[in-house]
Amino acid sequence: MNVALTLSRLAYKIFGPMVDPVFGSSKSMRQNIRRANIRITVGEYFSYAFLVIMIITPIMVVTVALFMGLLKRDPMTTAVAAVFTFFLTPVFMVIFFYIYPSYLADSRKRSIDSKLPFAVPYMAAMAGAGVPPDAVFDSLARSRLYGEIAEEAKNITRDCRFFGRDIVTVLHDYTKLTPSRRFAELLMGITTTVRSGGDLKTYLHNEAENMMVEYRQMMKDFAENLGLFAESYITIPVFGTIFMVIVMSVMTMMGGGAIGPLQMDDMMILIVYAGIPGLSILFLLLIDSIIPEE
Repeated sequence: MNVALTLSRLAYKIFGPMVDPVFGSSKSMRQNIRRANIRITVGEYFSYAFLVIMIITPIMVVTVALFMGLLKRDPMTTAVAAVFTFFLTPVFMVIFFYIYPSYLADSRKRSIDSKLPFAVPYMAAMAGAGVPPDAVFDSLARSRLYGEIAEEAKNITRDCRFFGRDIVTVLHDYTKLTPSRRFAELLMGITTTVRSGGDLKTYLHNEAENMMVEYRQMMKDFAENLGLFAESYITIPVFGTIFMVIVMSVMTMMGGGAIGPLQMDDMMILIVYAGIPGLSILFLLLIDSIIPEE
């Protein structure tokens, strides 16, 4: 059984009565969870988040205390660091769980957009052979080549087969559920074409040509943005941290200084062991947010 699903059900039994009245009616979070293809309710999601926070927070506090002990800091400094960790860890975890569905939905959007120029010709070929729209999406759902498009096709096929809904109604509803605006426009175009009795093959062929042009432009824009991120990375994390370490070293030689309970040598340790890796991870996340999915 899926461990995360089991934990979410356990967490919902514990926190559900408290979470549902506060978060259960959030339409924006429900939409983000659906677009991220997370198959649990809003109440289950936040219950799972609170359970994870309760597990991670004491682990982080103990880790920070041990780290400060290895640095041989005085008990007061260790206590202050542990208290800050105790209060800040839940804050950052709540922020993470709140934005994670949006991040995952955006990742799915990029995956769908990158596969559309290759999936639509396949759909056009099937439509040209006289295959009905529901069978087209059923075949698309069985393919492993189209990633998140196949996942969307599975959901569409599921609604048609197991809930007995017609394909036109399902496609119209999924224009509001899919994270990709371009895929939503395609579904709306298919719906309009089928309802009006138009030529689905011609429509899909035209869409395939337009999407291939957009895909080439997207790859060109990505190459330009990647160069900009490379220059920013060299400027901020590399030269910026070197400059700060040099300044702090000079201040230490001149008599030092302190920021709250942290001395300059403590600050340099934080910059080297936390600041540089943190900025690097941030840049990796920013690059991941713009890179076209494979």
